[in-house]
Amino acid sequence: MADGCHDIHRQLDLSGEPLVPPLREGFQLRDPLPLLEYQDFTIQGKAYNEAYLDYWNSTGSDDGHIVDAFIMPVAPHAAVIPGKDSYGAYTEPINLLDYSAVVIPVTKAEKLIDKFDRGYKPMNEKDRKTWEAYDPETYDGAPVGLQIVGRKWDEEKIWAISKIVDTALRTAAR
Repeated sequence: MADGCHDIHRQLDLSGEPLVPPLREGFQLRDPLPLLEYQDFTIQGKAYNEAYLDYWNSTGSDDGHIVDAFIMPVAPHAAVIPGKDSYGAYTEPINLLDYSAVVIPVTKAEKLIDKFDRGYKPMNEKDRKTWEAYDPETYDGAPVGLQIVGRKWDEEKIWAISKIVDTALRTAAR
């Protein structure tokens, strides 16, 4: 995106595909970032990476075993319904850290179980938008995923861990 989204648009032009509506605002063509601003963002990202690497390494301070991976939601909802995704906070930090991640389906939304809670009080504006976007009829049968996240360059390890987690979930569901 530092190039003002020009490469994204060149690739879309090659395929003839339009930019999907939920991404249009964020991927509008604009002037590329000035070099010094880009460099500053790069330095900030590197500092963030180093801080989180220090945290990750500290997980082994008690017993000498550093955490291999962690499991977290992909989103605060089941599979994205086009035009309704309004929250990327579960994936954006993983992208910033350039970590390895695998997404696995763990269940499906069920309209008779996952009812709209009219008494829920949203915590903030993003939470309100996500809550209001939920429709049990629309989401019925949509997959719900988890992501297994590991350190940078640990793709093979995360793939292996995800297969173990997926097998355990499928076995437990029987």
